[in-house]
Amino acid sequence: MYASRILCAILFSAVTMSAQREQRALTMEDTVDVIDHARFDSLWHGSLRQGALITDGIHSNAYTWYRQAVAEAYPTMYHPNAQLAFWVNAYLSCLWEVMHLRVGYRSTVWDSAFFRRDTFRVAERTHTLQTLRDTIVGCVRDVRASIFLATGSTHDPPFPSHVCFAKTVRQNMRDLLRRVCRSERFVFYDPAGNVLQLSSFFKPLAERMRAEAGSEVQWVLPYVTEQTAALLALHRSSVRVIVGDRIEKWKRVRRREPRR
Repeated sequence: MYASRILCAILFSAVTMSAQREQRALTMEDTVDVIDHARFDSLWHGSLRQGALITDGIHSNAYTWYRQAVAEAYPTMYHPNAQLAFWVNAYLSCLWEVMHLRVGYRSTVWDSAFFRRDTFRVAERTHTLQTLRDTIVGCVRDVRASIFLATGSTHDPPFPSHVCFAKTVRQNMRDLLRRVCRSERFVFYDPAGNVLQLSSFFKPLAERMRAEAGSEVQWVLPYVTEQTAALLALHRSSVRVIVGDRIEKWKRVRRREPRR
């Protein structure tokens, strides 16, 4: 009997605490973050060197504090922007640890066991890097969020220069999309052949891109340069899309005048 009363008291306390957290979250504005990302942002930004991530920062107090906050966070009832910012930053912080502990790891999604093997405590649950990646896209049901899935590989998007906040995450996403779609390493349009080439990063995303925007062309249109957008808009009904392992570019051979 005594044990049953204790168990009931523990369950009641847990339910009450959960209800209180949900009530506080429901009254939050859409710019309120799940946890404080400021110290992690300073650490992250200071650890980037020409796009590469210096991983020694995981030994800092700021990193240890942030990972603890990530583990105990309760993002579910917050605004979607706050949730997206939280999951992106949680992924980056866990990836940072993997990169430090697994020096020389192969960082592409399709050939690295570390995305599914190493586990982390995030939002009171156990996650792998792969489940965090799935959650980033799933929490907003928008394939554009895949642009945050950097791995350190040149085949994938670059690391963001700053981590995300609820009030900036959508702008962060647009900036990264422009950066990727305006890089010939990821997107290249050949007007002569009317061919749009997309890198291997887009291969697993192509089906959802078509589902959300109608076509790959429509999906990239808002983020390419104005000149490329104008050409694509003019010929979009007949553009041939190729998603390959690498972008192929052909240089025109200059015709030489015959000697006299």
